[in-house]
Amino acid sequence: MSVLEMSDGAVELGGRTVWRDASFQLEAGTITAVLGPNGSGKSTLLKVVLGLIPLSGGMLRVFGERPERGSRRVGYMAQSRVADTMSAMTGRDYVGLGFDGPRFGWGHDRTKREVVREALILTGTELFADRPLASLSGGQRQRIAMAHATVFQPGLLLLDEPLAALDIAAQSEIVELTSTVSERTGAAVVVVAHDLNPLSAIVDQVLWIARRQVRSGTVDDVVNEATLSDLYGHPIEIVVTPRGRRVIVGLEEEFAHPHPHGSDHSHENEHAHGHEAHLEGAHVHHTPGDPR
Repeated sequence: MSVLEMSDGAVELGGRTVWRDASFQLEAGTITAVLGPNGSGKSTLLKVVLGLIPLSGGMLRVFGERPERGSRRVGYMAQSRVADTMSAMTGRDYVGLGFDGPRFGWGHDRTKREVVREALILTGTELFADRPLASLSGGQRQRIAMAHATVFQPGLLLLDEPLAALDIAAQSEIVELTSTVSERTGAAVVVVAHDLNPLSAIVDQVLWIARRQVRSGTVDDVVNEATLSDLYGHPIEIVVTPRGRRVIVGLEEEFAHPHPHGSDHSHENEHAHGHEAHLEGAHVHHTPGDPR
């Protein structure tokens, strides 16, 4: 049985179609990247899986059942919050909130300590877990957030833009950690991202959302000129650099207008930070034909 299966899924919010005709499966131990322009409905997809937003059409099964709010079998790592940079809460206490969250007060203190410690070990955060979140680097806070999301070692892990606002070194660490968590726990992992390139070495499947449509398949199946040209309705060129990076040419309009198809209604304040005013899903290069 697949961890997740969606067939002809569609979402309407406020009488407006966010996306439709979404059909894909997630298998245990695989990593799926969700890509597309700002406002296309990527975070909406996560909320549908979390049981927070219903489908307006089609079918979704998570572990063979309808999505359930607060399921411990589904872990969720939200986008970074500015408040984390000012919090006096320690990393260990924050991970402990992940234990309390689904059923506040569930279990005994000893059980909680053991579960939290296992999550810290899994994510390599023990050495700085007792420091305040405000004293940690962006990469360290993301590792703590990963521990929070994996405290019950869920079979499905949803990561909403875990690489945003991180430098290249920190991005590399989070990518490696994502792969490690999937391998050690067998979880199916879904990563919403701006750029495929940092994830390309670990991704098994891509979901690309644009113009209210969803394309799914392997990286080569989806991130090619024919598929993206059909998805966007105009010619797209992909240049592969000597180092294997995919540079997409032809989406400059997306770059200039990050919300061309309406906002993502599940995140009214989504992408308020300056670093998010660019195309998600690929690095955009504005000099066609230059392979770098």
